[in-house]
Amino acid sequence: MVSFLAMEEASERGAPSSLRGWLSEVYLPELVASRPEPLSLRLGDRATVDDPIFGRTSGMPALRRYLEEVAAWLAKHSASFERVAFTMGPDRDVTEGTLGLTFEGRRVSVPVAIVAERRKEREVELRLYYSTRPIKGTHAVRSPLLPQDDSIAVPPPVAAHLDALRRGDAASMVATYEVGGTLRDPAGTVRTRDEDGKELLAFYGALFRPGGGGIEVLNGARADDGTTCALEYTVVRVHGKGVAPQAGLAVYERGDSGKLRAVRVYEDVEVPGA
Repeated sequence: MVSFLAMEEASERGAPSSLRGWLSEVYLPELVASRPEPLSLRLGDRATVDDPIFGRTSGMPALRRYLEEVAAWLAKHSASFERVAFTMGPDRDVTEGTLGLTFEGRRVSVPVAIVAERRKEREVELRLYYSTRPIKGTHAVRSPLLPQDDSIAVPPPVAAHLDALRRGDAASMVATYEVGGTLRDPAGTVRTRDEDGKELLAFYGALFRPGGGGIEVLNGARADDGTTCALEYTVVRVHGKGVAPQAGLAVYERGDSGKLRAVRVYEDVEVPGA
């Protein structure tokens, strides 16, 4: 079914037959393979791409030059891309993967999420989420990409997770994971919820300052396939204090237990003391 829908979506946007699949899935592989031209044809004249390093570009011919620049940069750094997961919602699809890059002989792995939002009149917007710290050594302050949408509903375990995050309640955060559940942070480090939850409790205990509040996010948009929820959001408070609003995305997989089986975070927010 998914492959049929992907072909249908490609046909609706006038894509060349040589490039099939969901836009979020083909975007980085095409650039890594130094094929920006088929990708630009697939995106069309009404497309927008927003990237933490390369910025935001819309329409042709600017977007074609933009894609050529990104492809050249990826080639310079011997890029590779490994797909990790895919989530499809009614108006957007999300692909997660790992981007490998080489800088002066040093190989880095960067977790990346690509959102392709489909709009009316053959318009599409791609938003990439990843931390620039593995690449540049510093966090990037990225402006909000979406307005706050209070009508966005998230599944109960995700709502409980976000509430505990806002309050800075480490024990409640751990309680949202099932035993064996994992957290992958923006740097790619994976932590597992064991029987007593000590590893995650230590992580969240260090993340939250005692009595200092947690991290508050405003919902922007989501893709949910019934098992996985990919939530785009804006961080507005850290440790109970307002910060410059910054865009982020997290993916939440629910397990059979009704709790979270996996959480993967894609953002570049610097948390003091973390």
